[in-house]
Amino acid sequence: MSIDTLVRTLARPPSEFAWAWALERSACEPLEVSVLSAFTVERKVPPRADELLLWFGVPGPGGRSGLQDYLSEDERVSACGFRFEADRWSFAAAHAGLRMLLGPMIACAPRALRFAAGANGKPCLDRDRYGAALHFSISHTRGCVAIAMAGCPVGVDVEQRQALPDLMAVARTAFAPEGRDTLAACSGPAARQALFYRYWTLGEAFIKATGAGVSQGLSGFAFTGEGTPRLIRVSADWGPVKRWRFDCDR
Repeated sequence: MSIDTLVRTLARPPSEFAWAWALERSACEPLEVSVLSAFTVERKVPPRADELLLWFGVPGPGGRSGLQDYLSEDERVSACGFRFEADRWSFAAAHAGLRMLLGPMIACAPRALRFAAGANGKPCLDRDRYGAALHFSISHTRGCVAIAMAGCPVGVDVEQRQALPDLMAVARTAFAPEGRDTLAACSGPAARQALFYRYWTLGEAFIKATGAGVSQGLSGFAFTGEGTPRLIRVSADWGPVKRWRFDCDR
């Protein structure tokens, strides 16, 4: 069964999902952002330094079992490790989709792709095998997956919006003081939830782009609370603020 049947490609995630991407490229430099409309829109070359490719997917009518043929043995085992079938689908769809998109870019059969881990565990292509300076990031949540590919370090995140009774408690633990103060000043629960997921997805995308992962945490930087997202503060290790650019659902 075609993967385009198993996973339905969308121009953007449904409204019940929040999403964001982060890219190590200054906002003053040119950037071409493209959202892929299907897996069959094959790219024969990796993205350039001034190019960002995005793909978003939700469950198709075919279910998860058909995705097994697109995964490595390790990925099939990892997918089965999730308790709920919806989570198994999301993991399988993200990893199968990544293989289908990357394969044509480096002239490799998708199932034959081999990945390595960076210093902090971020997956990357095996450079010794492929030699391609191609950066990618994946994200999956129950019911939606996202992939970003670029010619420079990139991160993407997608999250299902949920009512969090302890939202401010989470924010006090996770976010920088600027973010906590802005959340506390929100006019109502709906606005506070929207801002919480803006900060959360931007932060997750950023730490994926840096490659530092969860060890970096979300409290060492802060974002603007409206409009086009940008950093207003960042640690010296990842500065200056103009080094990065972002976007999210708004």
